[in-house]
Parts: sequence; C-alpha cells; structure tokens
Amino acid sequence: MAFHTIWSVDLGKSSLKAVKLSRDRNNIEILAVDKVDYPVGKTGVDAATHMREALEIFRSRNHVTEPVAVIHPGQGTLYRSIKVPASDDKKLDAMVGYEAAQQIPFPLDEVIWDYHVTQKQYLPGEERDVSLFAVRREAIDDFLLDFANEDLNVEVVSISYLGLLNFVAHDLRPEEPSIVLDIGAAHTDLVLIDEERFWVRPLPHSGNDITNAIAQRFKLSFADAEKLKVEASKVPQQAVKIFQAVIQPKLRELVGEIHRSIGYYRSQAGEVAFKNLYLLGNGAKIVGIKKFLEEQLGVRVHRVQSINHFRINRDVNLKLLQANLPAFGAALGCAVQALGAGACEVDLVPREEKLRKELARKQKHVFIAAGILAVLMILAWFLINRQIGEVEGQIAEAERKQKTLSQWSAKIAEVEKGSGNDAEDGGLTAVVAKQTFLTGIARSRALPLLGLRAFHDVLGSFRNREIVEITVPEEDTTRVESARQEFVEGRLLEALWVPHLSIQATTFPEPSERAGSRATAAPNAVPAYRFTAYVVIKKRPEGDVASYQHIRSRFAEPLRDAHQLLGFIDPSVTVEQGAEIPAIFYPEGRSASAAAPQEGGPYYGALVTWLVYKEKPVEEKPANEDGEDGDDDAS
Repeated sequence: MAFHTIWSVDLGKSSLKAVKLSRDRNNIEILAVDKVDYPVGKTGVDAATHMREALEIFRSRNHVTEPVAVIHPGQGTLYRSIKVPASDDKKLDAMVGYEAAQQIPFPLDEVIWDYHVTQKQYLPGEERDVSLFAVRREAIDDFLLDFANEDLNVEVVSISYLGLLNFVAHDLRPEEPSIVLDIGAAHTDLVLIDEERFWVRPLPHSGNDITNAIAQRFKLSFADAEKLKVEASKVPQQAVKIFQAVIQPKLRELVGEIHRSIGYYRSQAGEVAFKNLYLLGNGAKIVGIKKFLEEQLGVRVHRVQSINHFRINRDVNLKLLQANLPAFGAALGCAVQALGAGACEVDLVPREEKLRKELARKQKHVFIAAGILAVLMILAWFLINRQIGEVEGQIAEAERKQKTLSQWSAKIAEVEKGSGNDAEDGGLTAVVAKQTFLTGIARSRALPLLGLRAFHDVLGSFRNREIVEITVPEEDTTRVESARQEFVEGRLLEALWVPHLSIQATTFPEPSERAGSRATAAPNAVPAYRFTAYVVIKKRPEGDVASYQHIRSRFAEPLRDAHQLLGFIDPSVTVEQGAEIPAIFYPEGRSASAAAPQEGGPYYGALVTWLVYKEKPVEEKPANEDGEDGDDDAS
C-alpha cells in the first residue's frame, strides 16, 4: 500500500535519523528532517538505552500523525539470491514459498520474510531472479515495541541496505554498474547495483572499529578517540599520522571484504565491471577514505553531498540536511518505498499486523460512512417532513382557490346565460361584457395580419423581383428588339402586380342594407375582414378571357388555398371581369384606362375581393321550435 505522506525513521546505533516526505504524482518532496545524536561515553555508546531516549526526543520535537516507515539494521537479516522457473504470479508465489522453506534455516512461522523479483526482460522460459529476505520474528517484535510505546503507527519495515538501494535508484540513478558503501557506527552495508539486478551484504567493519583502534593506539577514551577521528582532518600532519598508523589498516580489511564480495557476485552473474562507488554514512567523513578506495578498488568514488531528484520544502532545516546528507540515505530510500516509488518494495511488517491495520482502516471507513449515512437519513427525515408540510399547505391553498374559482365560474355561467344581476354579483356582469368586447377586438385584429401573410405567400411565387441584364450594341436594332422580346416581354408574362389593396372590417354574414336605414349585422355574425385588390398582369396574347383565367388560376385559387392552410374558413375569392389598361401604375385620382402608356403593355387589370374569418356563425333555432315541441307534448 502506497501512502501520500510518510515519516521514515532510521534508528541507528549512534543516532536517530528521520525524514518526512510526501508524493504528488511523480514528484517527491522533503517536508522535514530530524537527527538525534546519542551521547558518547568513555567506553562507547549505550545504544539500547539511548535508542529509546532518542525516540522520545524525536516524538517530542515533531507532531507525528502520519504513518511511519522504519529501517531494520542489515545485521541480523538473512539474504538469499535464488532462481525459480518462469510462471504466472500465483504459481510464482507458491514456488518462492517452497524455496524459502529450503533456504531459510528456521521454521517459516518463526521468521518474517518477503521476496523481490528482479524486473528485467527475460527470455522465453528463462528462470526468474528472486531475492529472499528474512528476520527472526522475535527480533522484529522487539524492534517494533519501542515504536509502539511512543504511539508511532509503523506501516512499513524495510532493511538498511534496501533503503540505500531505493535512495540511489531514485536520486542518483547510476547508468553504469556501481557500488554503494554505507559505513555506519556498528556495521557497513554493501550494495552492488547492476542495471535491474542488485546484490547486498552487511560487512563486519564499522566506524566504531576505527574509533576503538585509535583509542587503543593512543591510549584514549572512546569519546576522545571519536573526537580525534572526526577532527583529524583539521591538522594535516596529525591526520597523516593517524591515517597511516590506524585508519589505513582497517580500510585494507574493508577493501578485502569488498573484493571478495565483487568476486562472488561475478561468479554468479558473469563478468561485470563496476565503474563508480557511492560513499554514504557517517564513515564517509573519515579522513583519506575517498582517495584510498579509489586507489585500491580502481573505481571513481563519489561522496553524496547533494540532492538531485527530491524537491525540498522551504521549511526544511537545510543546514542539518546538508551537514548530514550521507547519513540520511537509508531513511530517504525507505520513505521513497513507502510512497510507492521504490525499486524494491520488500516489507517485513508481520502479515497478521498488516491484516489488523487494514481491517482497522476499513472499520474506520465503515464507521465514517455509517455516521455520514445516519446524518443524511436524519437530514432527509427533516427535509421530507418539511416538504410534506409545505405540500399539505399548498394542497389546502389550492383547494381554497378551487372553491373560490368554482363559485366565480358559476356566477360567470349565470351572467353568460343572461340571468346575472350586476347589482347582485358585484359588477361581474359588466366585467364579463368588457372581457367579451376586448376578446373580440383581440381576435379580430389578428385576422388582417394573417390575411396579409397569405397574400404575401401568394405574391412570392411570381418573378417580379428578378433583374434582367443584357448588353447589346445600340446600333444593332435587330438584336435590341430580339432581346426586348425575349427577356423583357417574356418575363413580364410571368409577373403579377397589385398596385392597390384595401382592407375593410366587417362581419360574416355581412350586414344587410335596408332602404332608408343603416346596415345592421346579423345577431349571430362573427368578425371578418374584406380584402379588395386591383390585380394587374401583362395581357395575354390570346385576349381578355385568357387574361381573366390567368388571374383566377395563378392568383385567386392559390390565395384561397393559402388562407385555408392558415385556418381560415373558405375566403370566397371573387374575380370581376377586368379590362385592358395601358400602364401598371397610374397617378392617384386618374383611371387606369386614362394613364400614359407604359413599356411592355398592354396590361390587363381586374378587381379581386375575398372575405376572411375564422369562426362559423352560431346557428339560430327557429322561433317556433320550442312552441311546436310544447304543442306535441301537450297533445
């Protein structure tokens, strides 16, 4: 399981190193660092006592609420490099378990173990390279007890040399086979990196061995010898004497172990030329060590003194990080693993502890979800009750309004039947009369607009607006006349004009005229409008009858159809007999026949009238209908 933010703690034999890291996509940021050095006594460091005290100090300095990853020392761990047949993940797990039972010299229920499969391009059927790691269960339990006493939530347990591997793979990213050497107070971790493969070994040489040798040679206490080892470089002559007399022999022993380790690795992996050595741990500060290792091993030696691929938060104690960066390598690598970006993800947290923590996390999520659900249910109950109250109020209001509406509807019905009394119904009769009057006005106003729309739709079918252009020489009278006949007169035959249109409000049936009195509308008449249009076309060569029929077929009949499409009742389009006229348009006050001749003539004009209405008149019953029925009943 990868975490977003993690504290990583390296509880070493001479100091506690801790880093806090977070991951945002592919970026890993250092948020905090801390280091607690153990007091050095005359005979050395009481690591067991000071480790617990250092944890207390670390806990008091830092508000730790995030998960914690810890580093178990490489000493006391079992490492085996094995090969297993190629197979799928399920079978691979079973085969590794079988090999672990063979390779680990303890019953598997007495150890905590995990494995890492080298991720590289394998040939078909090629055996997989597997690294086994194991620690006695009681050692892990004792190691985790101190963290539990400080209420630190340990989620990952790595090994010091795997922390170094993950740090180098993430931050240094060597492109050639390389050696990683971390010289600590109690032991030295050696890691050989060969592309995706690696090999590890804790070496029985340490910084304390050199300190003890200085103390014996110069008859000093452990504390004074440690101080002399650290500060020797400040006095060059003294540094040379100490290096040649004490440090160099110890480093020769270390170099011998490195040569033996490289030789063993080459016997297993083939000839590999290591080009670089990365020096980490507090032992990297030993005077003369860099030059000595370069001469004895024939490789380039690099002291790790800078960060390459970590982002550093501005709140980090940079002075502490820069002064002790080689000592923070394992802690940084362990944190990288916990954030899900490690090259090796071996984790030695007991499986039952993992299950317990996973169950606790799920229970926490279940409790949170249950709490949220309970709150939502209570909130929903209140909202539903409130909505029910609002709906009930709306229903009561609707029923009251419906009752009032029914009462008014009954009164309106009485008024419409003519049985209403304006004095009794509070003026309702007058209101209904005005409403009826205004409604009639609104309906009648829409009629001429719709009639004009039908009129416009019919006119749009004629080619009045097309412009005809032709260029011919003026002196070529024959072509001029031919063009005029073809383009001008030919197009005029397809055109139609309405120079005059009038619209008059009326009723249907139309008012009847009686001698000596005003025209009166029938009692059942409905609003209507009479349209009168003077329609002009170019006279047909066949004569007046053909011209009359052309206006009927091309204008009157389409006009009737257009009105019916808009919902009008049969508009009864009437075309009167027309006459020949010399011009389409003529001045107001003069008759068409008296107008000056216009090019393209002669023309033919006729009056077209039609009546538009949308309501049928209400049929009236005969006056004696009820009486006849009454007589029949009486008989």
